[in-house]
Amino acid sequence: MLKHVLFSLFISGTILLTACSESSTTAPTIGGQDDVISKTTTMTKGSGSVVSTVKNDDTQHWEVRVDMPGDGGIVKFEYQLNSNELREVKGLTPSFEYEIEPGNGLINYSSAKSIALGAVNGNIIEWKLEKDLSDNMWQYRFEIGTSEVRINATNGTIVRIKN
Repeated sequence: MLKHVLFSLFISGTILLTACSESSTTAPTIGGQDDVISKTTTMTKGSGSVVSTVKNDDTQHWEVRVDMPGDGGIVKFEYQLNSNELREVKGLTPSFEYEIEPGNGLINYSSAKSIALGAVNGNIIEWKLEKDLSDNMWQYRFEIGTSEVRINATNGTIVRIKN
């Protein structure tokens, strides 16, 4: 009987320690998780539902996934862990019919999408907004068919079309 009690305590302790050691679900610091959810809600104008919020200590970022209204799809927002500054926005699943307004002087998603689809015919497979470190500028990247269209996110000019 003592063996069973000790074994149960051992298993319970192991489960508790395992659950507490998960870095991806650690409790947020003040302004952390709430701040990135608030920023995401502002960019989506409150449309969509937050599906998940994950703190990733290994890559030093927050990840917020939002299910956009209707059949809009899932959009992932990444923020720097130490500053909660936007790092990347990425459309993960179609139909890509929604609006994202990143602010900070950047054009909105639907404007960038119209520019990209005006440059290359086809359907969007994937898109993202990120700061291109080689050019030191925010860019939208649209994968349309076998082409990639890059758009300067500040002024809406086409930076490059790769086939």
